[in-house]
Amino acid sequence: MDNFSSPPGYGRRYLTKPMTATSEEARKLLCRHGECVNQDAADWSGPFELPESLCKFYSEVGPKDIYVEGFGNATTIPSLRSLWDRQAGYRWNGLTNELIDDWPANWIVVADEGADPYIFDIETTRILFAQHGTGEWEADEIYPDINTMAACIATLGCVVLDSNSFDDDDCNINPACRIDAIDRLTKILTDKNHAKAIVEMAGWG
Repeated sequence: MDNFSSPPGYGRRYLTKPMTATSEEARKLLCRHGECVNQDAADWSGPFELPESLCKFYSEVGPKDIYVEGFGNATTIPSLRSLWDRQAGYRWNGLTNELIDDWPANWIVVADEGADPYIFDIETTRILFAQHGTGEWEADEIYPDINTMAACIATLGCVVLDSNSFDDDDCNINPACRIDAIDRLTKILTDKNHAKAIVEMAGWG
């Protein structure tokens, strides 16, 4: 049976059930990059009820506007209080406040890397990833849930933090860091092909 083995944009989806990270694992990893606090659903300012999975994520993991360094742009995971405002530019035009027609109503941006969004799909509770500036949104499933997304993003950031020589003067990533990232992600996902795909998506080669 085939499994997830290509980065987003190749049309692959999970054909076997991947392993997922716990809220405890996600919180521990994220705390290396910033503050995590338990956040109440009352902090949500959106016009519809906060999905249960997101309610649990912010209650148990609770990232508070965390910035995770990577290769190039940092990844931002907003607090619940600012989550709805972060939909500007995706769900609606940030200048005119007009709704953007091609943005699905069941998508919520839960993190972004240089405006490339990580998207929580309300219908499936899985995480999609898309690149901005392509003319239309083409999003592929990349994580099975938001805890796993947070744990994997934080893990890549930990590789950067723990390395004394992450890249060289020509911005080439140290091959040892790439191997380290794949090994760490494989421990979370228990699937080395999926781990490699995450590393490639992050631009680590």
